Amino acid sequence: MNKLIVLSGHSGGGKTSLMRQIMKNEVVSFTTRSPRKGEIDGVDYKFISLEKFKELKEQGKLIEQVEYSGHYYGIDQEEFENKMSLGNAFVIVDYHGMQQIKKFYSNCVTLFLYTSYDQAYKQMVERGDALEKVEQRLSTYHEEIGNRKNYDYVIRNNNSMFSVTKEIIEKILESEHLKLDESGRINKIE
Repeated sequence: MNKLIVLSGHSGGGKTSLMRQIMKNEVVSFTTRSPRKGEIDGVDYKFISLEKFKELKEQGKLIEQVEYSGHYYGIDQEEFENKMSLGNAFVIVDYHGMQQIKKFYSNCVTLFLYTSYDQAYKQMVERGDALEKVEQRLSTYHEEIGNRKNYDYVIRNNNSMFSVTKEIIEKILESEHLKLDESGRINKIE
């Protein structure tokens, strides 16, 4: 059975940047929000309408869903099954999403990635997020940090220590019997 790496953490902590360098098989969540500058449909998120979200929900096709900052996010069963059929995969979700996924698929390793509030704020501003959105998204920072005790592993992503954090995550995944493939990314179980 392929392993699913479930990564959570507050906004602006570096989750996506890190995991995309470590693994290539990402379970892509959908969202009802509009794309941010530079985001690509089907790569960063599947951008869907509220009507499509309601349709997926009514049809019982969601394995995970959450409302965050006035928008819906989630994973549909077809996307999940397609990615898991390819090998080990990762997904980035919040705490509630992690709980839902663990109930649906038991072969998970859960990681919580965090950074300081100030660093998260700075990273979100630098990537072009509007100040009011940054403050809104970081309003749950302390609550999210409090949930870290419910994860298998907790990793701090210190400022300018990206490569060290990446190496720590790789070591954790190796300890979980995942191995690097020929491209240098984790995809195989030992």
